[in-house]
Amino acid sequence: MQDRSSAAGGARPRRKVFHGWWIVAAGGILNALAGGTYWHGFSVYFLPVTRDFGVSRAAASLAYGLGRLEGAFEGPVAGYLVDRLGPRTMIAIGGVLAGAGFILLSLTRSFPMFLLVYVGVLALGINTGFNHGVFAAVNQWFIRRKGLAMSLTSLGNSVGGFVIVPAVAAIVLNLGWRAGAAISGLVIIAVAVPLSLVMRCSPESMGLLPDGDRAPVIASRGRAGTASAELEHQGPATNFRAMEAMKTRAYWLLALAMGLRSAAIIGVIVHLVPLMVWKGQTEASGAFVVAFFAFATMPLRLLLGWVGDKWAKRRVIGISMLSGAASLVFLLLCGGEMWQLLIFAVLLASAEASNGLGWSLVGDFFGRSSFGVLRGWIAMLQSFLSMGTPVFVGWVYDSTGSYYGSLIPVAGVYLASTLVFWTLPRPRRPSRVANPTTGYASTSL
Repeated sequence: MQDRSSAAGGARPRRKVFHGWWIVAAGGILNALAGGTYWHGFSVYFLPVTRDFGVSRAAASLAYGLGRLEGAFEGPVAGYLVDRLGPRTMIAIGGVLAGAGFILLSLTRSFPMFLLVYVGVLALGINTGFNHGVFAAVNQWFIRRKGLAMSLTSLGNSVGGFVIVPAVAAIVLNLGWRAGAAISGLVIIAVAVPLSLVMRCSPESMGLLPDGDRAPVIASRGRAGTASAELEHQGPATNFRAMEAMKTRAYWLLALAMGLRSAAIIGVIVHLVPLMVWKGQTEASGAFVVAFFAFATMPLRLLLGWVGDKWAKRRVIGISMLSGAASLVFLLLCGGEMWQLLIFAVLLASAEASNGLGWSLVGDFFGRSSFGVLRGWIAMLQSFLSMGTPVFVGWVYDSTGSYYGSLIPVAGVYLASTLVFWTLPRPRRPSRVANPTTGYASTSL
């Protein structure tokens, strides 16, 4: 029946906000929690933990490295469970585990127990709920706007680094790292569990279509240089099964490219505050640089998400990897003045900002039905490749008293990631697909 106001006054009924954008908003908040307390936040804990337990920087880096190792073994299982149980359940479980992990971490009195709690509870919760659950949910709700949606979701990581890291740093520097960990845990549980209720497994479960479309969009080739000119997106009927995707060369090269990217950025982020201290800044000033780095990624994530939906995603990501290599070279050559370190932070942010675009590329290549499993195996390779870089960077400093010898190899990893992304082939469609031109409109790859 026609809306009365529309019939009487000719006004169009107001359209509701597509639920997919609420999922993006909830995912962004969850990423902010993870980014501010765990990903960026760990750098704030780094030096206080080394002093409290009397361990080297390599040993402190081992916690993060073992957390990545846990993610490697847990990734495929978590991805499978996300596809089977849905993101809502996994996010709730992950939120409880992550919160409990931080609280238990504050109670540890030995470094071995610190490692056990960090790896067995905290990292498990973060990897399960915040990594796999959030991005799997977003992938289900978007196709044409996947690049923007993923980038907006990962924007939360930057917001967390900008807003939460300074708060965590203030608590750690004034009350101690244990107080910072306990408060972080309580906040995560209080926020993550209610937000998990927003997550719905798919638009179809609510009688909707991806992107908020009212009818399926037929994929077609567009103008040269645009997304649709490069590759039609796999519609619902052309989703890859997990084994079909893993038999393609494109899948494993994409996994390698993302693994190299992760290895480089994590090797730097874990040591970001110590790097600033090495350059002559205080710990408080180092925390400010971390916050500025996170702030700089915010507009860059949006920009890369928008550009990635217009042009080839793999090329856009490759260029951002070049920026990561350039940031490390600049850091080595600069004198350590604050304005120079802020330039370094912007260059590094240009590399970090491509994270959401990378996961969008997985969905663009292989569809929606097996995203959790496919993401899990990529996360496994990411974890294996990145678990050693923070330890290596810390070991070089412990051995030489300088980060110089570690940053050059890490810059080389960035360059290797650039090469793989730039030459990444498109996957061949499964042979079972009868009509490859039917489905939703393309996004760029």
